[in-house]
Amino acid sequence: MLNCSAFGDVRTIPALQDLYISLGENRISVYNQSDILLCAVNVSEQNGSKIISYPGCPVVQFDVSDLNVTDNDAAILLLRAKSILTQGDPVLVGLISIGSDWDESSDYTTFLVNILPARKIIKSNDASAMSSNTDGDSIFAFDVSKKIKDAKARGDKVSFLLEANCNSSAEISIFPRESGMGPCLVAMPYPEMPENTSNSATDNAGNASKEDVEEPVIVTIDKMQNSSIRQ
Repeated sequence: MLNCSAFGDVRTIPALQDLYISLGENRISVYNQSDILLCAVNVSEQNGSKIISYPGCPVVQFDVSDLNVTDNDAAILLLRAKSILTQGDPVLVGLISIGSDWDESSDYTTFLVNILPARKIIKSNDASAMSSNTDGDSIFAFDVSKKIKDAKARGDKVSFLLEANCNSSAEISIFPRESGMGPCLVAMPYPEMPENTSNSATDNAGNASKEDVEEPVIVTIDKMQNSSIRQ
């Protein structure tokens, strides 16, 4: 029998604020009355050049005043997708910290100030400052332990921006906080495993029969028409 250690003090924090913004070349639009958080990229060609815009970038904020993340803790940001539309290419969702001086009634100038440092990091391709998720399933998970500790040094809130990256147009609809399945932070002490856990796992794996192993379910999504991508 596999020996497992139960998680100790697991803390779950729902999002305090969430909405999505669109990022064009020279403008930002704010969408705070939508029933989804749109995470989308639009890829097109014009005169032989690739044109990329972001009609949807979710922005999420959490109150972490009562959360103390130590070096022995793990903090995970979880988001659940309602739907994922692609043209067959894999989608990478990147996450980066932004300023928290905003709420759901803020206008585009406020968001411009809060996301400007993040946009510079994204354009410089500084992977050390970003997290990413490429699994392709409906649950998106990001390790934000260090980002929360850095934010706590500045205040009691932490905010994140998500951006879809793909070689072709793609659209992910994420459940917002009002849905009851919205973004949340899960924090817990890193579990301590018994010393013989590794050996027990190896023994159990060796005793498992082929019938005990389930084959993964692979779902192929038909290519969508370009018209379904939001401009």
